[in-house]
Amino acid sequence: MFGLLPRRREKGVGNLLVPREFTPLDLLRREFTPLFNRINAFWPIPFEPPWEMTEPWGFTLEEKEKEIVIRAEVPGFEASELEVLLTGEVLTIRAEHKEAAKVEGEVPVEPRYNRLERTATLPVGIVPEEIEARYHNGVLEVHVPRVPEAMPRSIEVSEP
Repeated sequence: MFGLLPRRREKGVGNLLVPREFTPLDLLRREFTPLFNRINAFWPIPFEPPWEMTEPWGFTLEEKEKEIVIRAEVPGFEASELEVLLTGEVLTIRAEHKEAAKVEGEVPVEPRYNRLERTATLPVGIVPEEIEARYHNGVLEVHVPRVPEAMPRSIEVSEP
């Protein structure tokens, strides 16, 4: 590789193959980094979570006038596999899918297992007895009503 580099003359230094600020290992790294980046562009990076471990679902919390609406995307789950828990002011949504092990021919097929969990801290002034959860087309909606005293109210501004 070094035989392909042209010789350069620098003033007062003599014949140098490369400038003094670069060591041979720096040159090697500079030459091979773009090559490795092109080849390994789709390889996972060792200290980042793999694509399968990233959370594939959306989670939004919307505050309306009379209630708080939480939407969680949980595709591939059934309503019986979802669990909504309220502990104090923390709402937890869990989705867990387990399949039984199958045997196709003589080869056992590994069962699939999938679990998702999200939590949200709710504001003060909710009615826990009236919380409703609805699941439709892969989206779970949790409606948390507010206490009338905790609802926002408009205050008129007057001039002195």
